[in-house]
Amino acid sequence: MYLLFILFAAGAGITSALQSGTNNALQKALGTQLWTVSIVSVVTLSVSLLLSLAAGERLPSGQAIAQAPWWSWTGGVLGIVFVLATVYASPRLGAGLFVALIVTASTVAALVLDHFGWMGFEVHQAGFGRIAGAVLMILGVALISIF
Repeated sequence: MYLLFILFAAGAGITSALQSGTNNALQKALGTQLWTVSIVSVVTLSVSLLLSLAAGERLPSGQAIAQAPWWSWTGGVLGIVFVLATVYASPRLGAGLFVALIVTASTVAALVLDHFGWMGFEVHQAGFGRIAGAVLMILGVALISIF
């Protein structure tokens, strides 16, 4: 089962690179960045609603909604930031540097979240190996940006 989660995460990484390309192509066809973001968001909402209905999931109860931490509602805004970046930054940076920056910044942020156990994650200390890995990723971004 663990291997399936690894493959799922790797697949999500591939979709990250593909999404910058698809959003870029849509933006070029439409000629507008913000409408592109809106359309991508509407498609995301539509597909997620269809998947929820197809899976037979019920709407969450009012009590469950009230118990969610305030910051847990910001996921959609964070998603919009990502889509905005794909539309504005990826055409100027190129897919390689864009994705390298996303992966590296995500990793550094994740190491901080893990180290302190923030946002509900179990604590995983940022020891030498993890920090060294992050530093190597930062060096990788530097190499990609130079060459």
